[in-house]
Amino acid sequence: MSSSPLVGDPNLTLQSTIAGRRAVLERATVREIVMGAQDNLTTVLAVMLGVSIGSGRADMVALAGLSAAVAEAVSMGGVLYSSTRAEAALEARAGTDRTETTRARLAPVASGVVTCLAALLGGLVPLAPFVLLPLPAAIYASVAASVVALFVLGSVIGRISGSTWWRDGIRLLLVAGLAALASAAVGAALRVG
Repeated sequence: MSSSPLVGDPNLTLQSTIAGRRAVLERATVREIVMGAQDNLTTVLAVMLGVSIGSGRADMVALAGLSAAVAEAVSMGGVLYSSTRAEAALEARAGTDRTETTRARLAPVASGVVTCLAALLGGLVPLAPFVLLPLPAAIYASVAASVVALFVLGSVIGRISGSTWWRDGIRLLLVAGLAALASAAVGAALRVG
């Protein structure tokens, strides 16, 4: 059984131990941040586009967007909590020590909390313009802010993974764009009021 450099090698300095823990934390939180932020940013944008096109009412858009942002954040936090807990249980049942696995991972509660917070922040991006601007301007501002945020998030993923950063930015935009277009189509087809 190999020991982790974080578990008490007396030859490590305090500085290298802190740097090692920071590196593990950064690797561990990438999954949670990406899943929460990408999913909620995409979902809230899509919901807000569909509702704004379908209803034409700013109050309905704000209510639907905020409801979607909160529900999705709590749901995603729960999903990551449950999946991280299940992975740990499978490793324990298989007799695999977490220090032996190559993938860094947060504890289940931390995983859920980080994902929930990232999702809440991601959901605020498309929602903020609807709080500040009238409906027609808010739609354009929300799409613009979301496009920038999604491209930046995708680009950061590319940089972290060693991929071509701008391709990952565009890839994330395409995925989110499909969801937004689908929701806009539903709103246009089922106009109410």
